Amino acid sequence: MGILEVKNLTHTYGGSSPFINDAVSNVSFSVEQGEIIGIIGHTGSGKSTLVQHLNGLLKPTDGMVLFCDEDIWANPKDIRKIRSKVGLVFQYPEYQLFEETVFADISFGPKNMGLCGEELEKTVTEICELVGVKPEYYEKSPFDLSGGEKRRVAIAGVMAMKPQVIIFDEPTAGLDPKGREDVMKIIKDYRIATGATVIIISHSMEDMALLADKILVMNKGEIYKFGSVYDVFSDVEGLRNIGLNVPIVTKVFLQLKELGVDIKTEIFTVENAIDEFKKLKEGNKNA
Repeated sequence: MGILEVKNLTHTYGGSSPFINDAVSNVSFSVEQGEIIGIIGHTGSGKSTLVQHLNGLLKPTDGMVLFCDEDIWANPKDIRKIRSKVGLVFQYPEYQLFEETVFADISFGPKNMGLCGEELEKTVTEICELVGVKPEYYEKSPFDLSGGEKRRVAIAGVMAMKPQVIIFDEPTAGLDPKGREDVMKIIKDYRIATGATVIIISHSMEDMALLADKILVMNKGEIYKFGSVYDVFSDVEGLRNIGLNVPIVTKVFLQLKELGVDIKTEIFTVENAIDEFKKLKEGNKNA
């Protein structure tokens, strides 16, 4: 059963003005419990507009979003409950930190859900352990932390509400390679620990190949393709035609193939590449 289902979703900006524009047009797809879904597309393809509908930050012009088979807008008064079940981590979430201490900032969401006392402390402590926020930071001002540490705290604040679905809009934007690796590990660990469904917008094809179960490709407000990592990244020419690319390691294997090397080209991660090179080496030994 799909935990989230989008049916014929359209979102129009501009109303009746001359600047009317369908940012998302007639989009339909379903997300299963526990999946990691990557969303890719060039700038302006409708990615961010789409995900802001999934927890009710935007209301569809037409169509609907179902959470556990119920229209999230069936009762508008309950939309805040949806936002605690479908969490959204914005790009550069550290800009939204505001409390005096790290612990207070991470506690803000759970408090609004009614948690208090030992239950609140246990929830926040557990999520801090999971994302790597050290106890010695609890009473610090979040504004005294490094950029990467601030992002951990901001992500922890959403995770502490224990959403069944958590959405990330470019979670590694602006981070150095170590910071990118740390954030992707946090996301992976959270999914393993909680079984939550994860949706990630990213421009990094490498991150998507490594982490996602399925990839949704947006183009001009519509779905170009939605399928497995293999199905999506095998469509090299199609992706290039809409301004996207495949992981760098895939490009390398395509070039090797063009040079006459008898090698697979459906390689999307470094781990896949290492395995394929080992097979190639063994084959040459046995030749």
